[in-house]
Amino acid sequence: PTAADREIMEDTTLGFRVLDLSSDPFNSARAAYFHRSVGGYHGAKLGRYQEVIDKYLSEFSPEVLAALNTRYVIYGGEAMPIESITGVAPYGAAWFVSDVEREATTSEELAALGSVALDSTAVVSSSVEGLEPVYDASGTIELVEYAPNYLKYEYEAPAEALCVFSEIYFPEGWSVTVDGTPSDYFAADYTLRAMELPAGKHTVEWRFRAPGWGWTTAITAVASIAILLGLIAAIYFALRNNKPQTNE
Repeated sequence: PTAADREIMEDTTLGFRVLDLSSDPFNSARAAYFHRSVGGYHGAKLGRYQEVIDKYLSEFSPEVLAALNTRYVIYGGEAMPIESITGVAPYGAAWFVSDVEREATTSEELAALGSVALDSTAVVSSSVEGLEPVYDASGTIELVEYAPNYLKYEYEAPAEALCVFSEIYFPEGWSVTVDGTPSDYFAADYTLRAMELPAGKHTVEWRFRAPGWGWTTAITAVASIAILLGLIAAIYFALRNNKPQTNE
């Protein structure tokens, strides 16, 4: 870690991200070794996120960086709070919004990120049903536990609320519960997740389980048992065949 990395790692707040401009942030995985990175590299790119990179992140969009909960920028060997550069503070690991901006096409959704105040408005597809036109956004929500496959939030809201989570929308494996009861979520702001939350004090938990994992574990268990039984049988027959013969 550099001096900038070590300075950032002293911040124990959960969920924030870092944009490392000491090299090409979207073709280097160095920052991801130490931090939750806005950039990074992988041969298989997420199409929507790449579009956000090309249109907004490469242009240093304050709103989009804030929605991605970008707290620090590494530049010139220094760690700088993003707010000191863009004038916009990160929105946090999750936040409540009051308005909904519906768009008919994905192109319109992507374009809307540059014209909508994302801290108060969720951009969603017109195919998402059942949303209210206006929500009470006066509640508070906090990320209290984080792991790559598990996220736990605690919140308090005076009325039904609409929450945007600064996590990539990926329905193949992610599930969410409110106080242990399964709930639904949908894509918002082109790449993120959102869901309606009931009024009161509650706990939201996100869990990732790879698709087909149940079958995989079942097959692995059967195969392991078969191997174990085969080993026991082999030992039994080996001992039986090596048993000393007695003369009658």
